[in-house]
Amino acid sequence: MLSDTSIQFGRFIDDGRAYEITDPGTPTPWTNVISNGRYGLVISQNGGGFSWLDHCQLNVITRWDMDLARDDKGKFLYLSDLDAPADDLGSVWSLAPHPCRTKFDAYRCVHQPGMTTFETECNGIHARWDIGVAPDDQVEVWRVRLTNRSGRARNLRLGAFLEWCCGSAPDIKREFHRLFFTTRDDREHNAVVATKNMWEAPFGTVDDHWNRPWPHAVALAIGGDTGPTWRTSDKSDFFGRYGDPARPASMRAPVEGRFGRFVDACAGSGTDIELSADETRTICFAIAIADDTQAVGELGARFSQPANADAALDGAIKLWDDILAPTRVQTDAPDFSLLNSTWLAYQAISSRMWGRSGYYQQSGAYGYRDQLQDSQLWLALDPKRCRDQIRLHAAHQFADGTVYHWWNPITETGLRTACSDDYLWLPLITASYIRETGDTSILDETAPFVDDEGGATIAEHAKRAIARSFARMSDRGLPLIGENDWNDGLSHVGDETRGESVWLAMFLCEVLREFGHALALHDDLTTASDYETRRAEMIEVIEAHTWDGAWYRRATDRDGRWLGSSESLEGQIFLNAQTWSILSGVASEDRAKQAWASVRSRLLTDYGPLLLAPAYTVPDPKIGYLSRYAPGSRENGGVYMHAATWALATACKRRDLESVSSIWASISPPRRGRDAEAYAAEPYVLPGNVDGPLSTSPGRAGWTWYTGSAAWLNRVSLEWILGIRPTWEGLLIDPCPMPELGEVDATRTWRGRRVRVRFDAASFDPSLRATVTLDGRPVEGAVITEPMIPEGSDADIRVTWAAPGAGTPQVMTRTTQRSKP
Repeated sequence: MLSDTSIQFGRFIDDGRAYEITDPGTPTPWTNVISNGRYGLVISQNGGGFSWLDHCQLNVITRWDMDLARDDKGKFLYLSDLDAPADDLGSVWSLAPHPCRTKFDAYRCVHQPGMTTFETECNGIHARWDIGVAPDDQVEVWRVRLTNRSGRARNLRLGAFLEWCCGSAPDIKREFHRLFFTTRDDREHNAVVATKNMWEAPFGTVDDHWNRPWPHAVALAIGGDTGPTWRTSDKSDFFGRYGDPARPASMRAPVEGRFGRFVDACAGSGTDIELSADETRTICFAIAIADDTQAVGELGARFSQPANADAALDGAIKLWDDILAPTRVQTDAPDFSLLNSTWLAYQAISSRMWGRSGYYQQSGAYGYRDQLQDSQLWLALDPKRCRDQIRLHAAHQFADGTVYHWWNPITETGLRTACSDDYLWLPLITASYIRETGDTSILDETAPFVDDEGGATIAEHAKRAIARSFARMSDRGLPLIGENDWNDGLSHVGDETRGESVWLAMFLCEVLREFGHALALHDDLTTASDYETRRAEMIEVIEAHTWDGAWYRRATDRDGRWLGSSESLEGQIFLNAQTWSILSGVASEDRAKQAWASVRSRLLTDYGPLLLAPAYTVPDPKIGYLSRYAPGSRENGGVYMHAATWALATACKRRDLESVSSIWASISPPRRGRDAEAYAAEPYVLPGNVDGPLSTSPGRAGWTWYTGSAAWLNRVSLEWILGIRPTWEGLLIDPCPMPELGEVDATRTWRGRRVRVRFDAASFDPSLRATVTLDGRPVEGAVITEPMIPEGSDADIRVTWAAPGAGTPQVMTRTTQRSKP
């Protein structure tokens, strides 16, 4: 049941696979990010948002301005009652709240994977507006169904409006940018078509500056059960001179229909229809992008026909059903189930990996470490996609082992920095792929370097990354932090010769352990042995220099001052140094116990684990911009959700059930969203950050959608809380569940096998040993290996917990051969 996830502004519906907003006055814009891998859009419950192709900063299709307070820029759809007096202010309304701020008789906005729907009723007209992206074509589809419930015949005008951007955003110098557009009325395809002669994208050459055409054409087409249609491409023609976006002149009077090279390029299109009582009509719009004007007109015309629009929207829903199908989680805790069955994976793929955009941040670039980490989500869904991501990132490494901190697709330009952890994610994620799949052949694949097209094997790429890290060590053997490590806000702690990172040392230990395992499987025993030796040496250095007495310090600055020390005035303890000391196996049991106790007493709050405490209240130029954030904001003493997911995994590893429960409750959006005004953000996706105790609004969430925390929380939930965890020995079944999960039934794929795990979380006791059964045939240990489950078979696993002395844990197997398709 999902009744406990209903709040003032909405609720989960369709078994948690969709979220219905019933009050548009949400504390912040509640959005959907829809992408097919190339074409993407962001849309809020107000109708705000924009569209792009391939890059949400460099290749933006429609104009938009971010405004959290108003959320009033976007692509608009209007209706007007042509029979009402011209001075009737209620005779024009919008099918989403903006821009008219209509007081609807009924309103709902439903966000789901692949589609957003507005259903409204106003002046006796019921309207349903479905918005999605065709799965295999670069086109955005709007399907509008109008039903006359007024009991009398109505004469209506339906109108769509958007502004073209057609290039880099934001194009704030509009009087300049508008001079490069050419628009035309494509009557053959019922479309407004536009091209642009200038593309201000950073290709990295002098000749490109304001001297390159935008390589596409765009169109807004209309089709379906229309009456006479009309079009314009000039903003003032649509709105009228000094016109009000809430009451466009075009919705009451005919448009002139202006096109050419001397307009403020927009797309306005509509139709007048007569609607009998109880009659329903379907009118469709399509926003298309293609290589030339003829192709884009044809594409728009095709998808503005109702049958094709229906197929596109149905296909968009099916695309996400198919992508998400391999992992299903059912528990007695609705928030855990719906997040891990649908929303976390959808968020990570559609927003983070494909769209690389959200409402709060429009990146468009690939972060070297960011999308590599995100790609681990594919391991339980479609491992080949993780493999593809590894190869892509390997090709953006330089021959000396350094990498782009981020790079832009399309231009293939990026930022090469002295960030000290970026390159190490390549060997770690490669190891994760091999541990999941057992496939070491990826190590023999080749990829170029940015500065050497000859390239090398993936194994060599990964080794160069590790060698790069070892080339940047302090005199006492700790890694140099460089411009920053994982925490970008530590932007002035170090340089190429000074400033050390304790977290990086721990992270490097994990990289050496995991990638060493991968190399050993690949018969590179010499390198694997060397890594094992280096890891042991690094642990000795960490233990000798970084322990503060009750927790691990975080870093030293250029002057040798410790950050994250009890002697620090602010920033006395940092979360990541404690969690990674445990996750990486660096800390002894005694120190792990003390470090975790310090996390519990100093960093865990009711709204999540703080990244550090206390927050910096005075900017420190020897630390960097972290200390310049408002106290309690983001990395400066707030909950940085990415790191919070690692704290949750650490609680599981420590078998600290109380902390597992409390951390989950403190970061779960459906739970936090019960107090929607305080939490502010969407209750169906993870935020990037939550304000900390020194904020005036502690517990307020922000920067939703575009955050690496979604993929990590999904992985931690499956592998640590549910305990279905790939190891080098096989698939370990080792849950550490919150009791409120109750009856758990979880399915995921592993090496081509569908694995179903069931247990009663209420019976879990961290002091007891798990007995894992697969129908009657005992197997030593709690690790499933491939021979136990024939390829193509299903595995039904049950877990119980036995008291100490009750015998050796057993695994008993039952397999069911699946029929071949």
